[in-house]
Amino acid sequence: MPTSCASYPGHPRRARTLPCGLAGLALMLSLGACGPKPDIRIGFIGGLSGKFSDLGTSTRNGALLAIEQVNATGGIDGRKLVMVEQDDKQNSEQAVIALTELKKQGVVAVVGPSTSSIATAVVGKANEEKLLLVAPTATTNKLTGKDDYFLRATGDASLYGRLAAQMHFEKRGMRSVALILDMANADYTESWAQPYADEFSRLGGKVLAMQRFKSTDNPDHQAIAKGLLAASPQMVVTVASSVDSALLAQRLKQLQPELALAGAGWASTERLIELGGSSVEGMLFEQYFDRFDTSPKYQRFLESYKARFKSEPGFGAVLAFDAANMVIAGIAKAGEPAALKSTILGIESFEGVQNRVTLDTFGDATRSVYFGIVKDGAFAKLD
Repeated sequence: MPTSCASYPGHPRRARTLPCGLAGLALMLSLGACGPKPDIRIGFIGGLSGKFSDLGTSTRNGALLAIEQVNATGGIDGRKLVMVEQDDKQNSEQAVIALTELKKQGVVAVVGPSTSSIATAVVGKANEEKLLLVAPTATTNKLTGKDDYFLRATGDASLYGRLAAQMHFEKRGMRSVALILDMANADYTESWAQPYADEFSRLGGKVLAMQRFKSTDNPDHQAIAKGLLAASPQMVVTVASSVDSALLAQRLKQLQPELALAGAGWASTERLIELGGSSVEGMLFEQYFDRFDTSPKYQRFLESYKARFKSEPGFGAVLAFDAANMVIAGIAKAGEPAALKSTILGIESFEGVQNRVTLDTFGDATRSVYFGIVKDGAFAKLD
């Protein structure tokens, strides 16, 4: 990385003509012309409060762990990384305010947001400010193929929806399904559910119902469950958070104990099992990471995360750890904030904690997909 004092915000403007390490005797005589190296600020935005806070908190923790690990080895060119966090409260207006505040605080890039609807709400402001977002878990296809200031560490939801439909039809023998979508994060749920329905139908299955609700409007989960079962599907697929997927599973299983259940990846956090109990037993998911990875690299990450946060990481933490390291790699190479986007896109392929994350020219990522099931009260590999 270039070692000019002007590389990142915080250096005196007069230092632009006096690179550290190259000014020789003049620099030595100036006794601190460069002064102490200022911190590099990296922003975080996610839902840290409210019913979606399990995802927001895990992404915050994953990003923070990545930053702390770099600081433990001396930072970047001797400069400490500092994470500045903002709670978007899963509210579009609040998210724009939060992003504006991060810009005011001098962050060079932002890890986040955590959900698709917030990503679509803030991308315009990010473009206006030329403030780079690297989202760990925002998968909406509304932002796919866009030349903007939004990059991500995982693929878009349409891919996961199609792959889930294939797995349900071809490997689990499902021939009829009903879907329920939470419109509180519609940019994700619609992006996942419609490709799922299209693919399931193409394979020869029947989508008997596609209902919608809004989790922030205090919905009647019992009434929703009855409506879903009215069409007599083999399986109900919840495209919702862990909280609402757990509540719906309880109501559905009360009405029809043998019903098959599946959820989109958004629901597959530890809170699903905590809230759903026996009702989510046998529930299927597509996963963004391998919970059962025995590689030394992942085991080191797992041990570090559990020691630091006293909890299991979950997919949000793994993806945010990768997203933060993408930002860090860009900072180490870019030399100045204005070049950060092009630098990260130029690096293109990043070694994640489990597998490579590869970006296309628009910053849309590809990474491995895994499938899991709730078995004996815990997440397990799908046989």
